Amino acid sequence: MNDPNTLKRQDYKDLLQHIEHYWKESTFEHTKDKFAHFGLPNKFVSPNDGIFKEDQFYWDSFFIILGLVRCGREELAVGMIDNFLFMQKRFNIIPMRNRFYNLGSSQIPFLTSMISEVYAVTGDSRWRTKTMRAAEQELATYWMNKNLTEKHIVYRGLSRYCDHYITQLAAEHESGWDMTSRFREHCLDYLPIDLNSALYKYELDLAQYYKDSHKIKQAKDFLLQAEKRRKTMFKLMWNSEKGFFFDYDYLQKKQSPFYTIAGFYPLWAKLATHTQAKQVVENLCKFEYDGGLANTQPTGLSPEYKQHDYPNGWPPQQWIVIKGLLNYGYREDAFRIAKKYVDLNQKIFKKTHKIWEKHNVVDCTIGASERYPTQSGFGWTNAVILRLFSEFAPTTKA
Repeated sequence: MNDPNTLKRQDYKDLLQHIEHYWKESTFEHTKDKFAHFGLPNKFVSPNDGIFKEDQFYWDSFFIILGLVRCGREELAVGMIDNFLFMQKRFNIIPMRNRFYNLGSSQIPFLTSMISEVYAVTGDSRWRTKTMRAAEQELATYWMNKNLTEKHIVYRGLSRYCDHYITQLAAEHESGWDMTSRFREHCLDYLPIDLNSALYKYELDLAQYYKDSHKIKQAKDFLLQAEKRRKTMFKLMWNSEKGFFFDYDYLQKKQSPFYTIAGFYPLWAKLATHTQAKQVVENLCKFEYDGGLANTQPTGLSPEYKQHDYPNGWPPQQWIVIKGLLNYGYREDAFRIAKKYVDLNQKIFKKTHKIWEKHNVVDCTIGASERYPTQSGFGWTNAVILRLFSEFAPTTKA
């Protein structure tokens, strides 16, 4: 019997060909320090060949790698991860991108997730050991280091976003949600559900690595650390009445009432129980529109437009939710959202002959500009589309 939850590649031929051709245009080599940029030893994929030319971003790279490992470019993905290890060794931080003035903050920690994606394709155990040890160092020296000026672990073992200068605005930049009504311009006050879900997965990934390496004590330690985080998150961030996960204001000692797509990260990280996942899925209707998923609820927004708010949807969040749904067996819901998002990109591509960074998923148009002009290209959009075809199309070749 044919699976009805299937994308047909022939219907998107031009879109997929454009993505294939664009990898060359967005791949750069920048080996020496020059002005704002510091050099990196390996080639990397930038978001685009426009204003982000020659930038390797931390969280962008995870979503870009999701596509690279599905189109025969795993060697490029390896080089990008090795670039992060180079940054870490040189600066004792994996910064948000390879610019000197960004050395005071990082981004949501996806390093172990990148490593896992690449290792699943290459099976290179020596490389995995090298990179996982670096990941363990990142966790210990940045996210869990109470002696840093930019203290992240602040309340009951949970973490916040925080830059070196401890400013609300730069902390929000570290979240990747620059800018959003989600934090009410007080990002430092919140324990974010997405960050702590990512840290939980980080700890589980390290536990799995040590288990595979037959180092049982280290594996057990990370499992216990992850479980402690999970229990605290349930107490502070899970709302059983609303059936959803929320950010927690640790200064006011209360949950944020504001619904965001970040509430699906516990499904992506396999942190939620199956009962919780069922309730979270029942809240999909709060975010789902004709073009996919919006980042936030439509009400209670800041007076000024912010690009990570409703009505905008972003490729990373589409994937996080879809993967979370797949983790808990909600394949039909996952496919419905995937098709809406692919169809949105197909529609806009036919009009503009470009693929875009973000979208208005309500009107099915290009997302309006905010901090900078909305960019075409676009690295993580291209990669997420490829990954969706890998998941929902009959063959793995894009």
